[in-house]
Amino acid sequence: MKTSFSPFPSLKTERLLLRPLEESDAPEILVHRSDERITRFTDSPKALDLDAALLFILSIQERIENGNSAVWAICLHGEDKLIGTICIWNFDPERSVAEVGFTLHPDFWGQGIATEALAAVIEFGFSQMEAEVLEAAAQHENFASIRLLERVGFVRIGKEDAYTIFALCRPPLGSMVLETERLQLREIMPSDAPFLLELLNSPGWLKNIGDRHVRTVEEANKYLIYRIFLVCRTKGFSFYVLQKKLSNERVGICGLIKRDFMECVDIGYALLPTYYRQGYAIEAAQGVISYARQHLKLPSLAAIVVETNLPSINLLEKLGMGFERKIAVPPDGEELMLFSMDL
Repeated sequence: MKTSFSPFPSLKTERLLLRPLEESDAPEILVHRSDERITRFTDSPKALDLDAALLFILSIQERIENGNSAVWAICLHGEDKLIGTICIWNFDPERSVAEVGFTLHPDFWGQGIATEALAAVIEFGFSQMEAEVLEAAAQHENFASIRLLERVGFVRIGKEDAYTIFALCRPPLGSMVLETERLQLREIMPSDAPFLLELLNSPGWLKNIGDRHVRTVEEANKYLIYRIFLVCRTKGFSFYVLQKKLSNERVGICGLIKRDFMECVDIGYALLPTYYRQGYAIEAAQGVISYARQHLKLPSLAAIVVETNLPSINLLEKLGMGFERKIAVPPDGEELMLFSMDL
């Protein structure tokens, strides 16, 4: 993820110019950081005088120069006066994640200005910074910001203290990865959250894979974004949604994962109970193995399974995988059977 830009760019929209903050913005910054209508929804300390406002601007300029933030003044076309600020900050380059935030003077509320500015910054975050996920936080009572975030596509992923937390995935979403005779395997996307919630709490998953403590759609959104989608985008493979070609019914998931405690990539799968014993698991797994061999050029694959999961053990053997040894799996040292195969 790119976090350094020189010179720092301005962004233009139909009505707005988003430009770098300047020292001459201190009077407007003082207003924005002292107006109770604005500060009630932020944790930032109030600016008590022009010197404090100027120090804030200088600190922002330093953070931009060091590649730690991207902050713009929101201005109307033809007017240099700052009417709001918008930023991308809280960078996590290793995961390609960053956070967006904005303020707008109350005189300009309800005119679509924040939506217009946010759309431009989202585009910058995905196309120029190459972020995979953008996050946002809004206080529970900040209903206008919550509506705005959901209107532009952010989904709720949980709550922290006084804030509702949101996330937005970089498009395109749901890209098709491969097809089998009856199935399509595609990238997961936020609209799959209810399906994933059902799958993670199905009897087979809880018994043979484990409880992921995902009980709400918000928690399912968080799981699919950070445990599945983000892994796919940053490592080149992950678990994919299985859907029927003819009906687009979601059957389960199947895909690849590189676990820290294992030497090679391993394959995994899970189906909703309705689709057991119909050959979907082996069909999907065979497709993923071919994908790993032909597209990813992986030299080998592994799989781990609890010894009581006889259907999965039989499936692994049908795929051509052989039992290698038992391994202790972190963090609790659970002993699982390790299967492997050369590609």
